[in-house]
Amino acid sequence: MANLNGASGTDFPWRRFLYPFALAGAAVVGGWGLVAALAYLLDIAAHTATVIANTAGPIGVGGITLKLFTSKR
Repeated sequence: MANLNGASGTDFPWRRFLYPFALAGAAVVGGWGLVAALAYLLDIAAHTATVIANTAGPIGVGGITLKLFTSKR
């Protein structure tokens, strides 16, 4: 007698393999998301450093002055 839901005892258990692959796929996508976010933040930091380097004067905080990229003119 056949089962009413169409499954027999010889069917391959796809669900047993689907969950680990789904978790691995989610971990890979999350890892690439972290890499993309880090690359974006490093890009913003590089642009910020470029803007600071192109300012006219030195940068001072709390009485300590830092002169970035001094010119030899």
